[in-house]
Amino acid sequence: MDLYLLRRLPPLEANVGKRLVKSSKLYLRDSGLVHALLGIQSLEDLLAHPVVGGSYEGFVVENLVRVLPDGGEAFFYRTRAGAIWLARKRRKIRS
Repeated sequence: MDLYLLRRLPPLEANVGKRLVKSSKLYLRDSGLVHALLGIQSLEDLLAHPVVGGSYEGFVVENLVRVLPDGGEAFFYRTRAGAIWLARKRRKIRS
């Protein structure tokens, strides 16, 4: 049974030799559940907690993935300056 609690965002494989990150990023899909499990009850609690950045990033990724067109895929690409989120439409394979 799959509860869909995690989202795996694979790295973009455009240039495999120069990728800095080769593993996928994992996001907990429900930031409210994360906050409840950590005992975060207010905005002040959240802002003082070290999970605030990851929680917000996961929230943004979830909302961006929801608006992808049918057949769209989400990836991330890591540079020395940081990671950026990318989406692209899946290519149809001709037979």
